[in-house]
Amino acid sequence: MLSNQQFERARLLASKLAGIELVERHRQVLDSRSRRAGILNGPGWDSLLEAAEEGESTATQLLLRLLTIKFTGFFRHPPHFDLAVEHAVRAAQRRGHARLWSAGAATGEEPYSLVMALVEAFGRDDPPATILATEVDVSALGVAQGGEYSEASVQGLAPARRGRFLRKINASKRWRVVPAIRRLVEFRALNLANLEWRIEGAFDVIFCRNVLMYLEACHRYAVLERMASLLEPDGLLMLDPAEHLGKARHLFSSGADGVCSRRRASRPGGSTPVAASRAR
Repeated sequence: MLSNQQFERARLLASKLAGIELVERHRQVLDSRSRRAGILNGPGWDSLLEAAEEGESTATQLLLRLLTIKFTGFFRHPPHFDLAVEHAVRAAQRRGHARLWSAGAATGEEPYSLVMALVEAFGRDDPPATILATEVDVSALGVAQGGEYSEASVQGLAPARRGRFLRKINASKRWRVVPAIRRLVEFRALNLANLEWRIEGAFDVIFCRNVLMYLEACHRYAVLERMASLLEPDGLLMLDPAEHLGKARHLFSSGADGVCSRRRASRPGGSTPVAASRAR
């Protein structure tokens, strides 16, 4: 188990690196994850923390991997995908194209689910929509880009979808998302706690589920403020049903089940997106 001093160092690094708020209940979670990662004792933690404090990239990424939650799956909370796709279809009918963003995409099941639903809704393999998927953990991002999943991971997919959008890898019990679907997702590393996001708006739908609840309050507000600036006037923000907008509730109209819509006058500081979120 992490000592008090080690946990305090981990807490400070979590805040500095990703805006994550660690509380006492996370100590045991970190201990369990670190053992699975091969960090079996106090000296191992000291070495990792020291390297991360010095900015060593491998140690930093390992610590981020231990700190972040990868709770995801294909079509998790299906009503969100139904609403998102309906909104994207209307946006494409008006403007010829729709844009969607999966923020905190973990290992990729969420953005791939969005693409599958869009292909079905538009009735074509090249729907007039683009998907951006971002994740802070580069190892999870690598899994997402490869699009390869275990038998257990794809059990939630309907047989028709599995047969259309995935292929069995030889005789193994693993599946890979077909190239036509993988090509429709742009994966990019992004730390939501960074001062600068190299992302250009505007999006019709943003998924940010099971992410905000792990951030410190100041970072939660900053993230929601930026996302409001990157949404179309009628754009949708999808949160986990257990999450709430907090002090950013004036930026969105809240619906049921974590579905929020951007208020038409909610662009911070006027009609131009915040400078930190513009691409450079």
